[in-house]
Amino acid sequence: MRKAVLIGLAAMGASGLPALAQETTEIDKVVVTAARRDQALADAPVAATVLTEGFARDARIRSLRQIDDFVPNVQFNQIGQVGGTYISIRGIESNPFVVNRAAVYIDGVPFRQPSDQALGDVQQIEVLRGPQGTLYGANSESGLILVTTRAPTESFEAEGLAGAYGFGNGEGYEGRLRLSGPIAGPDLTGALTLSYEKADSFVRNLASSIGERGEIENTFVHGRLRWTPTERTQVDAMGYVALQRAPGLYEQEFLPMDRALYDRLYAGFNGGRKAGRYSLIHDAPKNSDKDEYVLGVGVTHRLDWATLNLSGSWRDVDDLSFGTDLDMTAMPGAAGGHHVGEKHWNWEARLASPDGATVQWVVGLNHYRGRQTKALSSLIGPGALDDYAWAPEQSTGSRDYALFGQATAPLSPTLNLTGGLRYERAERDKQQQAGVLDLGPLGQFVSAAEDLDKSFEAVLPRVSLDWAPAEGLRLYASAAKGWVPGGFNLAATSLAVAGDFSRYDAETLWTYEVGAKRKLLGGRALLSAAAFYIKVDNWQEINVLYTASGQVASTTLVTSDAGITSRGFEVELTGKPTRTLDLAASLGWVRARYDRYVFGLEDLKGRKVKLTPEWDASLAASWRPWRGLFVRGELNGLGDTPLNAQNTAAQDAVWRINAQIGWETETWTARLYAENLTDKAVFVTSAYANSLFGNDGTWYAGVDAPRVVGLELTRRW
Repeated sequence: MRKAVLIGLAAMGASGLPALAQETTEIDKVVVTAARRDQALADAPVAATVLTEGFARDARIRSLRQIDDFVPNVQFNQIGQVGGTYISIRGIESNPFVVNRAAVYIDGVPFRQPSDQALGDVQQIEVLRGPQGTLYGANSESGLILVTTRAPTESFEAEGLAGAYGFGNGEGYEGRLRLSGPIAGPDLTGALTLSYEKADSFVRNLASSIGERGEIENTFVHGRLRWTPTERTQVDAMGYVALQRAPGLYEQEFLPMDRALYDRLYAGFNGGRKAGRYSLIHDAPKNSDKDEYVLGVGVTHRLDWATLNLSGSWRDVDDLSFGTDLDMTAMPGAAGGHHVGEKHWNWEARLASPDGATVQWVVGLNHYRGRQTKALSSLIGPGALDDYAWAPEQSTGSRDYALFGQATAPLSPTLNLTGGLRYERAERDKQQQAGVLDLGPLGQFVSAAEDLDKSFEAVLPRVSLDWAPAEGLRLYASAAKGWVPGGFNLAATSLAVAGDFSRYDAETLWTYEVGAKRKLLGGRALLSAAAFYIKVDNWQEINVLYTASGQVASTTLVTSDAGITSRGFEVELTGKPTRTLDLAASLGWVRARYDRYVFGLEDLKGRKVKLTPEWDASLAASWRPWRGLFVRGELNGLGDTPLNAQNTAAQDAVWRINAQIGWETETWTARLYAENLTDKAVFVTSAYANSLFGNDGTWYAGVDAPRVVGLELTRRW
């Protein structure tokens, strides 16, 4: 995960700058659509970053995790190279074990528990910071990420890509083909994208008991259909299949942060082998398979007085992963695995005012259903993948109903008032069988028989004012309430654990924001700035229980006996001082602290919220000196980042460099790129103690990619 916090580093000339292009008037052509109407980015009274189709192509955005590289105060931290994703916006950190605090939409399909979704050819990406639940069916407590892929074309188009890359301990290759055009005249068009990638994993296992050091194979098929039966009606359908195979990898791979100490402690268990920056010494048999299927359909019909939109989607995920090595050595001690199945259904109806109406409004209804099943497994001593023993399967269900609306009315020619309201009811249930998970030296973890259900309700208001006191200047202020319903844990605990950890309460949040946007240099630059204050009650935090000596005493669970305060600002500046040169800079700063948080024997009041860097910054330049040649460079920084709630594990401030050079024509593009040019090893996950040996003096966390150097060739027809 490269961290490039800006909105304009790659677009050079026709390639498409997110907020700027060759002509001074182009800055007004980049629009924010997330407010259910097209509005110029420079005029949108919200902290937003927009990445256009050309920008996404230049930045090589192919998956969800890459989006945060270009947005201030947004981080996508990952459990592992093939695991879940933590989305942190302005210190409001999320995790894949609860309903995500940030709403993610891809072609109208909400992803409530995203991992690293592959993306088809991107048309536009919008990231809005702050609650947006009065506009969308999926709740968005911390922000909204809206991804739209390229629509089918009325004439035939084709594009093929081939690439290869290498890094310190491995290599990979990828291929991609997109076809688009008419199916039955101009009224029915379609697009199909096929991609395949196979590579060694960044983290390699030196002691695999099954001879698999780590490999990742991704297959992705994405299709879109568009039918226009009348001038007023449009029907869009999409679907994709994403298959991932990762022999030799578990979803969560943690390396020792202090390798020298780890080697001194466990040299006898590891046969004298030493830990590397990107290597594990685990005997556990590891393998991860993930299948994801998505279908979505939307109907838009323009009435004389409004626009009606109806949509529905289905998503099915099957996730089977083995190989968390509890002792984190080559000793055949204890290992664990899991099998998770998810099914999601979402239906939404919206009615919005027509373009040009004096009062802009939208009202909507949403219904969501979800079901998750989970089973845990363990392996004691040596064995193969087939030797894992399973505990009983457990399940939780979700049924959400929402009514939402928002309206914007002019109070004067330069002053607008926006008000919105959301009512949401969330129903949760849990069916858990009595069972035992045998973890050998850690003892037995038990789950009690439970059949529980509970409902949660909330009313969420939003209000804002925006003012344009002069041409090219807009000021705004807003207040909005966010909310995440409570729920139930599918967790097992050791017999020594006292207390009820089967449920957690609903979380509430208030965000207050002021901001400004200013066009500069006669429209050749845009300066955006925002300051915010956020207060959260009943903060839902992911935890693992430990014994007094630091040994793990539970599987992953969520608690809500905490609160946080976050405050900060972000500034983005993009400009085109000459016809051939684009410059961009940004800075984000966050101060997020726990107001209260008692977990185990510790009171963590005043500690920094984990996985939230104190600052992030970027400076970038793109240059096209003559037709065909393009050069691109990025300097990206992250401030000190706590990796656990206790703040005893942290990632120091780090800077990384990315570079690119290439040649492009109307039909061909060739590029040579280098990411993380100085080969910085950066920890990007929560840090944990050794699950078996407890507090051994070091922490264990997952790392980001090393230096990657690659070559791509693209052909267009």
